Amino acid sequence: MPKSRHFSREDIGGEILPILTTGLYRDSMDALREYVQNGIDAGAKHIEVSIDPSTVSVTDDGCGMTRPQAEKAIRLGISDKNPVESVGFRGIGVYSAFNLCEKLEIYTKPAREPGSHIIFNFDKIRKTLLVERERQKSGNDPVLYLEKLLQANVYVKADEAGVIARQGTKVLMSNLVADSYKRLQSWDEVETYLQDVVPLPFSPAFRYGQMIEGHFARADYRVVPLALEMGSRRESLYRPYSDAMFSGDEQYEPKFFPLKKGMQHFGFAWVCINGRRVLKDVRMRGLLIKKFGFSIGNRSYLESFFKRTVFNRRITGEIIVQHPGLIPDAARSDFENNSARQDFLGLLPGFITDLSSWGDQIQQNEKARQVLREVTNDLGVIAEDLPKSQRDKNLMLKYNVELADLEHRLNTHKKTLKSQEDLSAGYDGAAELLKHCKRLVHDALSASAAAQKRLEQNVVKVVQAETSIKKTTPLTPDEPPRELPAVLDAVGIRLSEDAKQAIRLFETDYLLPHISPEAYQSLLKQLQDVLEEGQ
Repeated sequence: MPKSRHFSREDIGGEILPILTTGLYRDSMDALREYVQNGIDAGAKHIEVSIDPSTVSVTDDGCGMTRPQAEKAIRLGISDKNPVESVGFRGIGVYSAFNLCEKLEIYTKPAREPGSHIIFNFDKIRKTLLVERERQKSGNDPVLYLEKLLQANVYVKADEAGVIARQGTKVLMSNLVADSYKRLQSWDEVETYLQDVVPLPFSPAFRYGQMIEGHFARADYRVVPLALEMGSRRESLYRPYSDAMFSGDEQYEPKFFPLKKGMQHFGFAWVCINGRRVLKDVRMRGLLIKKFGFSIGNRSYLESFFKRTVFNRRITGEIIVQHPGLIPDAARSDFENNSARQDFLGLLPGFITDLSSWGDQIQQNEKARQVLREVTNDLGVIAEDLPKSQRDKNLMLKYNVELADLEHRLNTHKKTLKSQEDLSAGYDGAAELLKHCKRLVHDALSASAAAQKRLEQNVVKVVQAETSIKKTTPLTPDEPPRELPAVLDAVGIRLSEDAKQAIRLFETDYLLPHISPEAYQSLLKQLQDVLEEGQ
């Protein structure tokens, strides 16, 4: 019988390299993520990404690599990194620029030791693979295996030029390939990408940034400043949160939620809410899950956990994962499927319940505040007209119905309004004005002499109450929506531009000719309230 044959290094073909890198790094900018991650794993306090038409560099002030570490760094699929402590741990990340550039160079230096220069000739590797493919098309047996391919094109030598003066690492990608060039020349695309994958600090334009960073520090979670340079433009990048995301004057402080299950601590979440309105910026709606500061999946990850999906579009924030057993998968789209992931998914419904309760209370308060403004405004209009219209029975009957409706709306939110210190005085003023208006209307409609005698007294009380309420409650309600697409957008229903244009055409040609603008705005406002409560 023939002797058994075991798998050998000659059985690993060179094609495994493009297969691995293409499968793991489908986005040309994923290489930026990997090299920034390496800097953070090295304890960098500052990172700089520089892009010009032909090269991309990522420079950090981390601990750098010793010569033995640099020699280990060129290994493929082997890593000494602890997945509990570091994001990059599969030994593939250093090759992430394979499809991005012709040549990758890494200059690295630890403190008080000489620097090293690592070279990856990716263009020569790709050309060698192309020659091998042509050979095989002609029916020849393969002769190119991975070890031979990398041995000829990947090596480490001394950093004779002294590129790194003190300590740190500089990754240089030269001669970008055409497919990657365009995206890497767009400031907005690169900035947006880095904001999603790097643990950046918060912008000064976000009033709660320092508060959240303070919580980060107490939770032993750090942020890393990063500067982006492209041509003559150089800026520090920040997390993409700002006060401009939120509509209206009212902003709510972030809420922090611990994420625990039994004795297991999975991390924490910070959440900001936009009251009863969806966030204006679509890409900021929802919570982003982060491990070591890097995003896992996208902001729609948790949307299915909410009973009302629109609620996920009214919040923004992050879930900071700190559990050692939650390990990002290769694509960073989820966590590896293990018991820790199952436990994490199991605690999410309880977290969403707590989050929803907090948000519901805020939204009830906002709804009550809105109703108080609207009722007060309508009462003011009625109170101003009552003294001069008291003899008009038909108008008094109309006001009698309207006042009953206003009373019902006010009483519906009485408990919430009375419990809020800043709303209680406004409620009391509105209730007092409502009482005097009702008495005036009642006496105006009554035929009794006593009622007629009280009428003039009630006129005075209405005027006095109206004057008093103007001092305690703003009489200007929220600006009503003026078109149906705006209502749908406000409640998070996404429409294409063609659909919006079709709806506007329908409004203009078929609805507005048959209804007054004021009546249509009232209908739109009612529709918005129904949609907001129903989703």
